[in-house]
Amino acid sequence: MGHFKSECKKPPKEKALMAKGGDDGDMMLMVEVYELMEEGSPAPKAPATEVVTLIEEAVYLHDKKRMNTSRHVWYLDTGASNHMTGDKDQFSELSVSVGGTVRFGDGRTVDIAGRGTVLFELKNGGHKVLTDVYYIPKLKSSIISLGQLEERGCKIVLEDGFLWGYDRQRMLIMKVQRSPNRLYVLNLDRVDPVCHLSSMDDSAWKWHACYGHLNFQALRQLGQKEIVRGLPCINHVDQVCDGCLIGKQRRAPFPREGNFRASKALKLVHGDLCGPITPATPAGNRYFLLVVDDFSR
Repeated sequence: MGHFKSECKKPPKEKALMAKGGDDGDMMLMVEVYELMEEGSPAPKAPATEVVTLIEEAVYLHDKKRMNTSRHVWYLDTGASNHMTGDKDQFSELSVSVGGTVRFGDGRTVDIAGRGTVLFELKNGGHKVLTDVYYIPKLKSSIISLGQLEERGCKIVLEDGFLWGYDRQRMLIMKVQRSPNRLYVLNLDRVDPVCHLSSMDDSAWKWHACYGHLNFQALRQLGQKEIVRGLPCINHVDQVCDGCLIGKQRRAPFPREGNFRASKALKLVHGDLCGPITPATPAGNRYFLLVVDDFSR
């Protein structure tokens, strides 16, 4: 027969849920984040406290022997609650008004020196950004939080030794093979943002853009005849505006009749693939193929 807990002479001791120093496994970090407020602004909210689980082999503090020297390496972590890096040069934008501390399970603390955006290039030439990335100077590894990606609408799939990442439109943005030590390591090529307006050393380009890509001869007349007050006399520039070239292009008309017409069914078939479609069909399909027989239509 059993008995009630109150009648038990030696109740079992509850096991501690906190890992002791030296135990194998994940390291627990306590992150306390705050944001500096300007004078006269509304009172800040209470500091947010989060628990971040990081794989021990992927995070080193001032350990030059074990530190990975590659600045392009980012570790994909399912336990980290935020993206974070210790390399300041990774950021395209960085706000130092965000600060805080990161507390390890053994009592050590490191400071959060800011939060910003990292811009990197895809293999197809496109660009993607990582937002809300914490800058922790003493952190020697760069970490991407899979939970934060999923929260922003990305889809993460772990299957057959690979990690697949898809954006909101379900386009593949990364495919990472699992390493022998069961880590997923991603190499990112950081790029610097280019501001086209800042590269315009001639004010003529700025006025050309402000007036909806108006031709330079008309801009010059507006300034010479003082039709627009404050508009300087603008000279024609030597460079060519790419936007004007694209906007003024016209498509050649389609021929009314083709050079070849099929004399029997399935001799000539026209096909067109459409997609990806948002939202997907109830069956999960995002593409459809339209096939038209030239003879029977």
